[in-house]
Amino acid sequence: MSLFAELKRRNVFRVGIAYAVAAWLLIQIADIMIDNIGAPDWVFRTVLLVLAIGFPVSLIMAWAFELTGNGIRRESEADVSESTNPGPLRFIGPAVIALLAVALGVLLYQSGKQAGSDSGQADLAGKTVAEALLAEEAGSAKAINPKSIAILPFLNMSADEDQEYFSDGITEEIINAVVKIPGVSVPARTTVFAYKGHQGDLREVGETLGVAHILEGSIRSQGDQIRVTAQLIKVEDGFHLWSETFDRRLDNIFAVQEEIASAIAAELVGNLGGAPVTIPNQTSNMAAYDAYLKGRAALRDRDPVARVYLQQAIDADPEFAPAYAAMAISYQSMNENPDLAVAMADRALALDPSNVDALNAKAASLRHYRRWLEAESMFQQALAIDPSSAELLEDYAEFLAFVGRMDEALQVTSRGMSIDPNLVPLVAAHLEALYANGEGARARQLAAPESTDQGWLAGMWLVAMPLWLDQSLFTDFVPAPPRPEILQYLGPDTPQWAQQALGLANTAAIQGLQALSPRDVETLKSFYGVRTVGSALDRFFGIAITRGLLINAGEIDHVIAADLSLIERDLYPLHEWQWTPSRAQLRQHPLFPDYLAGIGLIEYWDATSWPSFCKRNPEGVIQCQ
Repeated sequence: MSLFAELKRRNVFRVGIAYAVAAWLLIQIADIMIDNIGAPDWVFRTVLLVLAIGFPVSLIMAWAFELTGNGIRRESEADVSESTNPGPLRFIGPAVIALLAVALGVLLYQSGKQAGSDSGQADLAGKTVAEALLAEEAGSAKAINPKSIAILPFLNMSADEDQEYFSDGITEEIINAVVKIPGVSVPARTTVFAYKGHQGDLREVGETLGVAHILEGSIRSQGDQIRVTAQLIKVEDGFHLWSETFDRRLDNIFAVQEEIASAIAAELVGNLGGAPVTIPNQTSNMAAYDAYLKGRAALRDRDPVARVYLQQAIDADPEFAPAYAAMAISYQSMNENPDLAVAMADRALALDPSNVDALNAKAASLRHYRRWLEAESMFQQALAIDPSSAELLEDYAEFLAFVGRMDEALQVTSRGMSIDPNLVPLVAAHLEALYANGEGARARQLAAPESTDQGWLAGMWLVAMPLWLDQSLFTDFVPAPPRPEILQYLGPDTPQWAQQALGLANTAAIQGLQALSPRDVETLKSFYGVRTVGSALDRFFGIAITRGLLINAGEIDHVIAADLSLIERDLYPLHEWQWTPSRAQLRQHPLFPDYLAGIGLIEYWDATSWPSFCKRNPEGVIQCQ
């Protein structure tokens, strides 16, 4: 008898087919169950291993034993008549057919679920400012990039819960590394960190984020040892494409970051011929790196303790450029100390000329000195290195708004929103750019409370912007009670006068400018141009809102005179909102050209180009409209 006939007689083929179909069904069920109950990844791998080992064992058993009408017998002991007697064997064929039918049903169910997820994708749009914007600008759902990946926050598995800053920091470093891989699209940090601690079906997360892959993992550190576990999951079917556990000494954490990024690159785009770099100028001093991650976490929350940690990082490693760059950002963004911001940025750039954070911090700080051309050159240098940094795009858009290039500012904010639509300062800059370009109604729609989950953004827009823009645009839009969000963001040292100004702003926003008495207006006049504040938020609430209230109240002469006085005292009378349509009366004031000269814009426009709303007439007189 031939081997084929013998395999057929002993039912090896039937057993193999039945086992393969049953194993596939078990894998599908295990994958769904394990995801839903949040079981660790090793459970799924164990199921795969057991089923893989069981396959050859089942074939060997089918060859060695006969399933006869008289029970299971050794093949050598079975009678030929018994082995050919159907007995229980008659059920194998129908069983295989039944298993195939069930498998087909599972495939159809998964296909229907995927189609339902795709059709429901549009329902996810419009729930936040970011999603509404993307849906409007895209016009239709975009096809998912097969080389896209969302890197979810790694879980902190250390015994110390306070180590969470470390796992968050490592996640951010991996994102920064992967985003530099050519052809790979990666959702920004603020987007993926919304899913921190998420439990449930990762396929739903991937579908919501519009990515083809998800990377998740955990970090456990103890003493000088660290264990990093990472797994790459295909969203379409939930299968693991790659997983690895790294047990290293803590001083090898940078190597682990590069290994993870390289594995992702190999899986998504093939071998790139080298490992992507996580952060330049890495430190070998883990105390410095640990303090740096603590400082970055505090800086993200605008906590002044950030500088304490960053100084510790600098003290531990005076050659660690990222610590100086982060310190420069803290001085530039938290209390607007341009001297210290530039000094720290210069130190970082001396160590690493391509440090984007340092370039960004210095360029933003140069606005205080009205060194517009130098600032623009530095922004361009930073963008050439990292064109996908939403924070950098937000700062550059703000620069463009300061120098009156509002059309370009809108282009930059739109580009930034496509990268990180959940970055609140970027969303605010985008709304301002929309209004300045005559799209106030669209800005209002995007900032509606029901369209955003950012309470601060809604409060800032609804209370503040009507005051320095066009209040008539918002009269049917401002909520009845005062919004408390802005009050929550006042610093602990906010001066009393700034708090009083905000109280008047709330009154004006809710009841209209007519609710301000002549005495209230005189109080505001006594604030603007006389009082000064330190932090950026205090300046925003105190100066910007006060200035907007006075302009809307018709006190143009006072505002211009106060601005010129601030220039003479080398203070900060820079306002990107003066290029909006509602500020035409301000721009037409006879002293406005003096203000432009004082802040260096005439010199800047002469070196670049003049905006459409200002020009020199044949007599050389500057006229704005």
